[in-house]
Amino acid sequence: MLITQYPPVPENYCDYNGHLNEGYYLVMLSHATDTVLDVAGLDQEGRDAHKFSAFTVQNNLRYLKEVRQGQKVVAHSQLLSSDKKRLRIWHELRNEEGTETLAAIECLLVGVDMQTRHSAAWPEQIRQTIQSLQQRHAKIEWPKGAGNSIAMPNQGCSA
Repeated sequence: MLITQYPPVPENYCDYNGHLNEGYYLVMLSHATDTVLDVAGLDQEGRDAHKFSAFTVQNNLRYLKEVRQGQKVVAHSQLLSSDKKRLRIWHELRNEEGTETLAAIECLLVGVDMQTRHSAAWPEQIRQTIQSLQQRHAKIEWPKGAGNSIAMPNQGCSA
């Protein structure tokens, strides 16, 4: 797992219910995506050198427990799968000790040639780094909830 550290949750990230506003979960976890991309070689230097980046094309975010103002949290990240131009990443926002999952997000990213701004295969050096990271993370247990979608009755009101 890769770890992203955060400062205590600031007041301006919280809503009128006194907990982390839903949008800031995504803001915080997007920094965890940056941690994964940095390790994969797509930090600022790598993006500039390869004229290449990654764009998020889908997220599935689950809110599990309240996060309160001043609370310290960390993200634990796992590369679930990858291919020639996609990454599937799992992040868990956890309490400071890392023992309780507060939110989880599954992300799909696609590699992008920044000169054409179209999807493209990972540059060879990046591909090799991703493959190495994928092999290390394949040894980690598959996270509960990965691959889940929103479930409700197909249509109408069931109340």
